[in-house]
Amino acid sequence: MGALGPGDLQLVFECLRGALSQNTVIQKQAESALRALEARPGFCSCLAEIIASKDADHSARWLAAVHLKNSINKYWRSRLPGSLSDDERGHLRRKFLELLEQEDSQIAVQIAVVFAKVARFDFPRSWPSLLGDLLGRLQGGSTLAVRRVYLVLHHILKELASKRLLADQKNFEQITASLLDPIWTQWLADTQVITASLAVALPAPHAQQQPLLVVFERWLLQLKALRRMVMFGFQPDARTLQEVHAVGRVTPALLQTLQAFVAARPPLLSAGAGAAAGQALVAPGGRSQLGAMVDRGTIKLLKSLRQIQEMHPWSFYHCGALLPCLEFCHGQIVSSGGRSSSGIAEQFSIQCLLLMHGIQKCQSYKGASASLTLNLNAREQAGSWKSLAGEVRAALKSFWGAAGRLQGLCVALIERYFPLTDKELGEWESNPEAFHHEVENLAWEESSRGCAENTYLALFEGYREGLAPVVLELLKRASEGCPPGVAAHLQGPRVHGIPSQVIFKEAVYHAVAVGAYELFDFVDFPAWLHGALLQEMADTAPAAKPLRRRATKLISYWAAKLKKEDRPTVYRALLGVLSCEEDAALQLAAIVTLHTLVDDWEFYEDQFMEFVGPCFQLLAGLLRNAAEFDTQLQAFNLINLIIDRLGVSIRPFAPGLLQLLPAVWGGAAGQSLLRIQVLLALQRLVNALGSESPACYPLVLPVLQLCTDPAQPDELNLLEDGLQLWLVTLRNAPSPHPGVLSLFPNLVAAMERSTEHIAVGMKVAASCVLLGGAEFLRQYGAGLVQILCGFLGNVKERGMLALMPVMDLVIQSFPSDGPQLLSPALQRLLGCCLLPGSSESGLVIAAALGVMARVLLHNAAFFLQFFEAAATAQQPGAQAQQLVLTVLDLWLDKFDSIGQPAARKLSALALCVLLPAPLPGLLERLKLIATHITAVEGGVPTGGEAGSGQVHYGYDFYNASHSSGAEDEHAATVNSEEAEGESERRKQLHERDPVNRLRLSAFCKQQLESAAATHGGALTAALNGMDPTIAGQLKAMVES
Repeated sequence: MGALGPGDLQLVFECLRGALSQNTVIQKQAESALRALEARPGFCSCLAEIIASKDADHSARWLAAVHLKNSINKYWRSRLPGSLSDDERGHLRRKFLELLEQEDSQIAVQIAVVFAKVARFDFPRSWPSLLGDLLGRLQGGSTLAVRRVYLVLHHILKELASKRLLADQKNFEQITASLLDPIWTQWLADTQVITASLAVALPAPHAQQQPLLVVFERWLLQLKALRRMVMFGFQPDARTLQEVHAVGRVTPALLQTLQAFVAARPPLLSAGAGAAAGQALVAPGGRSQLGAMVDRGTIKLLKSLRQIQEMHPWSFYHCGALLPCLEFCHGQIVSSGGRSSSGIAEQFSIQCLLLMHGIQKCQSYKGASASLTLNLNAREQAGSWKSLAGEVRAALKSFWGAAGRLQGLCVALIERYFPLTDKELGEWESNPEAFHHEVENLAWEESSRGCAENTYLALFEGYREGLAPVVLELLKRASEGCPPGVAAHLQGPRVHGIPSQVIFKEAVYHAVAVGAYELFDFVDFPAWLHGALLQEMADTAPAAKPLRRRATKLISYWAAKLKKEDRPTVYRALLGVLSCEEDAALQLAAIVTLHTLVDDWEFYEDQFMEFVGPCFQLLAGLLRNAAEFDTQLQAFNLINLIIDRLGVSIRPFAPGLLQLLPAVWGGAAGQSLLRIQVLLALQRLVNALGSESPACYPLVLPVLQLCTDPAQPDELNLLEDGLQLWLVTLRNAPSPHPGVLSLFPNLVAAMERSTEHIAVGMKVAASCVLLGGAEFLRQYGAGLVQILCGFLGNVKERGMLALMPVMDLVIQSFPSDGPQLLSPALQRLLGCCLLPGSSESGLVIAAALGVMARVLLHNAAFFLQFFEAAATAQQPGAQAQQLVLTVLDLWLDKFDSIGQPAARKLSALALCVLLPAPLPGLLERLKLIATHITAVEGGVPTGGEAGSGQVHYGYDFYNASHSSGAEDEHAATVNSEEAEGESERRKQLHERDPVNRLRLSAFCKQQLESAAATHGGALTAALNGMDPTIAGQLKAMVES
């Protein structure tokens, strides 16, 4: 189709208006037309003209800007049909500069993003004048033009800073060198205007604030640009140890401006929890727009200081900003009212705490050199780094060592940021489940409590001796103010009906939990457990709920100090909490602690046995009543863990679990994660039941049918775990069961669609062969061959190595019929691995030779017939004997690639079988054949036959040879390798295996005698012509 031109502007415009229509039919037609138009040359130019037409419909112009942004991203530098020509790109670059002065902020943002996308592609190579063109518009431009230029610069810097190639980083450093000074100068000038006018403008009417708001908007954009240039325009000094002078210029001014803003808006800092905080930020006529802008600026300044410290810690220290920033944040946190319902006050607290946390946890200040880029002067550099680290540590120690500073901050964090708020208690009361998950799953950087916890912990790690007495004193005060069992009778102020003493004690308990590692040597946990915690866990008074929940969770942090004899008592107390069906938050706290204790190294199953039944009953009740998906997952995680830890001891509880699981499975339709948990539980349960596992079949078989059904919508999510469950079921099956084996067509379908599950799929196939025997191969052998033929030669090394054991197993189990069944697969194997031109690895070729060795050893007649058919298939009239000799040459060449002793013996036995074959040229290779056979005899102990203690049954030696590092990516949840049913089947196969029954020396002697009848004097001549050493070894072997 032709290019769009000026005459098509109306068409594009009408399509845009149609896409905004409320009529869905018109809307879809317009969107379809726009998709067709976007691939035509000139489309972006038409959109630019529509945006430039300020008299056009505003919504259509905005949508044109959005389409322009998306089209630039898609077609600017692309090989797709519709990619822009050089001429059109040049025209658009000039046109974009004309679109700068957009009065509408939404359209302006879209244009700024367009500039950023084009800059990512074209700057500096195709648009070297971009920055110069923008900076030129700052000189003498209108107020609107200047604001839009800074908006564009912000987005360009944001886009270019995200590029990580070394050349792109060098380019950004050059951009910083050209932009930093002008933007920094203008930012300083605007800062002076703002700080000088703020005191007068804040209480003024909105109309009088308008000029300052314009300056403030520009100031914020400049600040964002400065932050990005300082962070990414210089190499991080944590790596180079080179001072970044821009940090010294910028950081003190940022801190000074921050202090000025805070002084102008004191309610932001002193706002505590409750309505007062919210009221402080609202003017009588509604929230002041200028006040909101100051609040934004305050947060941006703090964020900038924090990020600069992270990127350039040494320069941040050298410019003298480190300790003043710490002092500022410390003062704000200590003097604040704690957590606030105001979003701005909460964000301010978060940024202050993150800055303190970042300084305290800074690896450079701690002396960690992992990020240091060593150069030729590495020794001198390391000495400088150690000196700097020591200097900073001394300064921090001196700062925190000031009278009461560290202790005061610790108390402030615990008293003001750890307690539950009225809002949280209300959420707990209305929806306990949602309350628990919101508190537990919220990222710590997103809440002031999470930041307070991590800052407290960071301080504790560095100053344990100074803070431990403070926390213990708070614990003592809290315990005296709220003894166990009296929560319902406490007098005084309350928060959402809960006595303030309970709230405070809960916060202190939380502090002791968070700092458990550092307080380990300071707390007598057994005495505390019996003196208070167990009583508080049993207190059912509504006023004691926060303390009951916290005491329950606290035990999980102190599990390492829990005595063995105390565990049954704690289990009993936890089940008491778990029985609170009216409060899911308490139940979930009990689940968290139970999970920790059951998963603990010191878990003793005999102590837990009496609690298993009640625990499962309570968890079943929680699963029935749970409204939140996460609640069901946590409950099932605990069930899975208990089954896993108890192993075979879970058998008495299997009937109850089998009654519970169907309901959960049926209720989890569409919830793949929960159904996966059910599958994991079934894997563990089936494996634990062993020979009794058929009791699970009424549930397991329908589940397996669903999980492996390629037509069901959740198949992609459930197939891997379904295959693992099927594998565990097969391995534990005491005898063949039609329902377990009849699923095999589903495996064939799954293997046809993807190679993702080849490892576990082949293990399933091998277990089906072992369990189902001849009847299985009669019904499903064709499907097995279909899988093998589809994969052989089409998968990488790991996949090829997963196929060989199954082929080996079929041949070994059914010497007469197995090779004939696998004939198509053997043809594929011969062609892709064993003939000249093969690109397979040595491991794959060695494994393929092992399969051929198995055929030769078990069915020599078929082996020769197979090669006759293979020779004819490759080239009519070709000689099968020559093909056998070609494979034999490869075999002798790769023999030393076979590493496993049992596999080497298999190949040696197969070579012995080949000796009597009437192959011309065979005796020419007798020396190499004898060399390998005698080498194997020397490496295999004389007791290497059945009863020698070999642990590899049948095909397992291939897995043992090639499995190191080649396990399937999705490791099995349950170790079912030694399942009783399959172990017995493997053992029987092992006892029948000629590799384990035959003595190599005796078998070689027998085959040499047969070879003498075939070759006559030629054999004697060949033996006499061999190297005397090899001949002597061969003679000694056959005479032994």
